[in-house]
Amino acid sequence: MELAVVSAAKGAVNTLLGKLASLLTQEAALLTGVRDEIQYIKDELESMNGFLSELSESDVPDHDKQVKIWMKQVREMAYDAEDCIDDFMHHLGKPCGHGLKGMLRRGSRLMRTLQTRHRIAAEIQSLKARALHASERHSRYGLAVGAATNRSTITTLAPSSGYSNFDPRLPFLFADNSQHVGIKKPVKEIVKLLKDKSVPQLRVISIVGFGGLGKTTLARRACQSRRVKSAYFKCQAFVAVSQTFETKNLLMDILKQVTKPAEKGLVEITGAEQHTRVVHSDLEGIETWGLKQLGSKLKEHLQDKRYVIVLDDIWNISAWESIKFALPDNSNNGSRIIVTTRIEGVAHTCCYRDHDHIYKIQPLSENESRKLFFKRVFGSDSCPDEELKEVSDDILKKCGGLPLAIVSIGGLLASKPYRTKQEWKKMYDRLGSELETSPTLEGMKKILTLSYNDLPYHLKACFLYLSIFPKDYEIERTMLQRRWVAEGFVSGRRGWSIEDVAESYFNEFISRSIIQPMCIGLSGKVRSFKVHDLMLEIILSKSIEENFVCLLQGEHYAMVPQDKVRRLSIHSRLSRENAWVMTTAGLSHVRSLTFSGSAESLSFASLDPLRVLRVLDLTSCWGLQKNQLKSICKLFQLKYLSLQKTYISMLPKEIGKLPNLETLDVRETYISKLPAGVVKLQHLKHLLCDFHNPLIPRGVGKMQALQKLYNVQLTSSTAVQELGELTQLIKLCIKINIKERRASNLLSLSLGRRSLTQKVLSLQPNGFPNLKFLEVENDDISFLEFKEGTMPKLEEFSWIRPLQREITQICGIEHLLKIKEIELTGAKTPSFQTMVDAVKAVAKSHPNHPRVKLVAWDEPCVSNSDQ
Repeated sequence: MELAVVSAAKGAVNTLLGKLASLLTQEAALLTGVRDEIQYIKDELESMNGFLSELSESDVPDHDKQVKIWMKQVREMAYDAEDCIDDFMHHLGKPCGHGLKGMLRRGSRLMRTLQTRHRIAAEIQSLKARALHASERHSRYGLAVGAATNRSTITTLAPSSGYSNFDPRLPFLFADNSQHVGIKKPVKEIVKLLKDKSVPQLRVISIVGFGGLGKTTLARRACQSRRVKSAYFKCQAFVAVSQTFETKNLLMDILKQVTKPAEKGLVEITGAEQHTRVVHSDLEGIETWGLKQLGSKLKEHLQDKRYVIVLDDIWNISAWESIKFALPDNSNNGSRIIVTTRIEGVAHTCCYRDHDHIYKIQPLSENESRKLFFKRVFGSDSCPDEELKEVSDDILKKCGGLPLAIVSIGGLLASKPYRTKQEWKKMYDRLGSELETSPTLEGMKKILTLSYNDLPYHLKACFLYLSIFPKDYEIERTMLQRRWVAEGFVSGRRGWSIEDVAESYFNEFISRSIIQPMCIGLSGKVRSFKVHDLMLEIILSKSIEENFVCLLQGEHYAMVPQDKVRRLSIHSRLSRENAWVMTTAGLSHVRSLTFSGSAESLSFASLDPLRVLRVLDLTSCWGLQKNQLKSICKLFQLKYLSLQKTYISMLPKEIGKLPNLETLDVRETYISKLPAGVVKLQHLKHLLCDFHNPLIPRGVGKMQALQKLYNVQLTSSTAVQELGELTQLIKLCIKINIKERRASNLLSLSLGRRSLTQKVLSLQPNGFPNLKFLEVENDDISFLEFKEGTMPKLEEFSWIRPLQREITQICGIEHLLKIKEIELTGAKTPSFQTMVDAVKAVAKSHPNHPRVKLVAWDEPCVSNSDQ
């Protein structure tokens, strides 16, 4: 669990080192009296960062308590130092220039900022002392990474492994078949893949899915099936790879299992004792063999045989590469390899040929979950008590169809002396603490925690960040990525934009099956997702222990903060008992504030304590007042502001006083016009509007950092021309009521349902010269025309017509010289089919032969654009 501290501490120090290096390059006058202190802090933190790197890369499962405390102190010091440096740069960091004017400006600023300089200088001196003390503690207590030991993992399941640690999966793996629920169909499907005579080549079958879904049980049950045993597989082996593995031991395990032992045992006499040891006639001295000999022997033995081998619980590609070289690709023997893994990237690497197969294991259905739960608790398929049946539905919802969770929690309830609704409700409410303390749930917790522990250190803080959101909350992907960037969790990568790096982080979570996709866009990208309730309990527990998040829910704390509150999430109206958190003492170090509910709970009379706030999310916070919005405009460090799904109708003109703002989200509000000050937001990357398509003021061309501009209205040709000045703009969704439509640098354009109201849309020559993707979602347009010379680089065109009231003509596709794919989406109606047939005919005669993809619904429906 201390790896969470390493992750948070190292992330905080990395961010700070970059700022310190930048600060030390400033003109000498700015750093008068503090340059040496800042240099000292930077040098000390670099040494500490090196030690943190060693900790993050070590396999030590549980560092010394003093090491944990030291890491926590480093993290807190780094956060305070970054806040101090940001404060310094805000008040004193602007260069004054040269010459007489520069000298006069410096003199004037010296007088105006005298008190601020004294305060910041004192803070820097204090930070220097803390850095010194941290270094002294490091030496005083002899803190070190320590001897590397094997990370705590589930031990191999092979019979020959001889282990002492209890594997929590064993009761389920070797349970009577009558105890298994919902597994017959998956077993049948895997058996069919194993016996498929149409694939005589070696076939790899990857079973992939979230931890606890029963991948190992499924693989074992399939191989133990009579139908598989009768398929003349001459050799079978089952080995567990796990996170920590030794290639030599794995090859020995496989070799021993596929080689028939001698019929007679070898009698050994040791002292006065006598025992029999079964040996393999041709494997004498196998323990002394090297990898090359083991691999050659295994390959030789399997060369002419039909075999099935299960490689269970593979976590990385290197594990697969280290074993597959010894497994021969018998051309026509019908051999099979089954791989189980939580990671989609591993599954795809193993199944790289067309005849290989990836099997995505699914959670149990509601009925299957109930049946398994009641079997575990009552020994029958049904619940004898109606009251218990009611609360059991809530418990099963939290289990989310995970067999491991259902059996574990069912076992805990079965062990309780009293089976009443009240007792079960208490267990449900206290499940988080039960996970921490109950021996019955220890095995389940261990298996679920493996997914977190296997994350690289830079992803751990991003994953802990999910504990900010309420249970069963559907989290928007792009929103989360923007918040990660604003929090400083995303590190730069050469040749990548910071947004692309954040997306790669998210894709890693998808690949590892630790989040549940809920909505997938037309492009195949995940738009929104949920965190499994039990995984959320685990990361919430880690967040609480490491003071990563302070979470308040109604009358209760999910965490009682013992240190400075850095991230605060409030899920409902504050009670009198916990309203203190909105005071100066509670807010002075808050970097992230997430709030939903009544705005009455927000004490925005004075926002001075929130001077270090980076993220403010007031989504669905109803009752916001105009004076509260003005107060928000004082938060000079703010990078992310969401007012989504609130009743506000106007932004204050002071909005331009947020110099660091990168995301402004006012979707699903009642704003009809953006204030003139919005064009002063020089660092704004994402401006997201909705519903009313608010008018954007003149001067949008000054917003040079703008990358995404959604659902705004342009009413002049000048405004359209200004779009051409936005060199970073990559996504645009606008409403235009003028003829001219040009934006020379635009790569992607999405015209939403409210962006166009006319019946005819004619795209003129020389328009959008670099555009590669065009999406049009509209029910009003009946004639769409691409003129010759328009969009010369367009590769993908998506047409979405949810209602398809009348026939739409799409003309001029032959003028799209680079077109590769056309996607047509709409309801299954005669008019839709007429349009599809016409487009297909043109595509067939087009020199590029673009692919025409159809997405047809049985009933008309509405598709939301991916924002």
